[in-house]
Amino acid sequence: MVKTTFTFEELKRTNHREIQEMQEKKFRAFIRYQVWPNHPYYRRLFKENNVDPFNLTCFEDWAKYNIPLVRKSDYKDNLTQFVLNPSQVDGSDRDPAEIIKNMMTYSKESGNAEQYKFLRNNGARVKLHLGAESAMARLKNRLTYNYAPLQFWLSSGRASGLPSPVFLTRYDNELLESNSAKCGQLAIDKFAKEGWEASSMNLFPYAPHLGWHAVNAGLKQISKFYIATSAGGAIPSEKLVELASVFKANAITGMPSYLRNRFFKAMAEADYKAPEKVVVLLAGEKIYPRVAEDIIQTLTEKGAKDIHLVGGYASSESKVSFAVQCDYHGPYHNLSPLIMSWEFVRLNDDGTYEFVDEDEPGHTLLFHLDSTGTVFEGFLLGDVASKHEAGKCPVCGLDGHFFWDIGRTNDAQTQLEIMGLAEKKIKGATVNLTALRTDILNLGEIEEVQIEVAKEDMSDPYSMDVLNLYVAPKGPKASDYSSLIAQIQKITKTSTEVTPQVVIIGFEELVEKAGGMKFMEIIDSRPKPA
Repeated sequence: MVKTTFTFEELKRTNHREIQEMQEKKFRAFIRYQVWPNHPYYRRLFKENNVDPFNLTCFEDWAKYNIPLVRKSDYKDNLTQFVLNPSQVDGSDRDPAEIIKNMMTYSKESGNAEQYKFLRNNGARVKLHLGAESAMARLKNRLTYNYAPLQFWLSSGRASGLPSPVFLTRYDNELLESNSAKCGQLAIDKFAKEGWEASSMNLFPYAPHLGWHAVNAGLKQISKFYIATSAGGAIPSEKLVELASVFKANAITGMPSYLRNRFFKAMAEADYKAPEKVVVLLAGEKIYPRVAEDIIQTLTEKGAKDIHLVGGYASSESKVSFAVQCDYHGPYHNLSPLIMSWEFVRLNDDGTYEFVDEDEPGHTLLFHLDSTGTVFEGFLLGDVASKHEAGKCPVCGLDGHFFWDIGRTNDAQTQLEIMGLAEKKIKGATVNLTALRTDILNLGEIEEVQIEVAKEDMSDPYSMDVLNLYVAPKGPKASDYSSLIAQIQKITKTSTEVTPQVVIIGFEELVEKAGGMKFMEIIDSRPKPA
């Protein structure tokens, strides 16, 4: 039987074959009875490409019928066209009876038995004139609950250059509540089995972004005690460390750059004793090994004996669905596979694409299987996973869908013609900027680094490309950094064939320059030709 979503315990009892079967049933129902009748953008896209939505039976059919992938640039130019609107079709008002019929059919096909009964019973009362007025009022309230936008997230704008709102309904918030707790449950599962209870701390920046609100919804459900804060916003990082100490916070969540560069740095300098077992959930940015190692080292030095650090993965566009690692060296699990699916594609030079096999790297593609408000199908996030699998996780044993080594996009990467690649042409040489940053951070003398791709003459977009490295060394300021600069230039030249300009900069100055709480590890400052 198809379900609306799984609880965490149900996920543990379900296997990937059952999940796949339910996913495909929900995909068919969602495309036919929610997207096709109610989604202006995809209705037009299907018509323009001569696609019968009733022929779409699985995700791979997107490529089979050559349906164009949707990118952030397509979305930000058509914001209202991505919001489900059952009251109109092709610019004309829709008969209310047809709205209810589509909603009933979707509810039945997607396993939402409660909603199906509600719509059927109240629809019958209207038709038979048995308390029709009150039945009509109940139906109107349900439609408002399901479809009327209530709030929005903003995408960070790192990919497109501009933040774009993603609208959520009250129904979306219902899904958010049920799905967000599962990320926390998987993250703490290792310790929870031993009777450990979470005293959790939310250190995401407070903003109309997915991170803070999803974590807030989840931690309130899974924690014995919950400390809702905001990444040094209202309270300085030093005071947040004091709060963590007073309330014995043993589950800490936030963005890698803020936690490593602010919170745990303040912790290292404070009179602080860590709990014996600590869970750290990082999300919102790529997690570099050096960043994770520094966080673990600080907690260890402060007395923690067992540290479970994991990464989470989501996007503003995923809205109410997330993935999280079971272990830092393990894969990312899709914990809401009946709400959304991450698929993976190869982008070809001729503009076509194809779904990749499990052992191949692929760009992340988002398909909603439930949700109202803003809805995405075949939406290219651009992040790259090294591989994806369906089966039993070799680390935790959870039998489902998971993917490995997800890399977060940023400006330097997503300004490429093909989103998500970690490479750029600089002076004719192909440079893997993400790998280069990892190599530089691995130098023991380096605290932090920002990589900038620029022009020799910034007023001339056709001048020579240059690579600038802004480096914050460890320890007290030295009088001579010539040896360190030579070492960095040698590493860069060896791996990229490019000799960089190395700028030594103070740590605090670099953090502020690179964006503060959301550290921009790699930036492309090159002016665009007119």
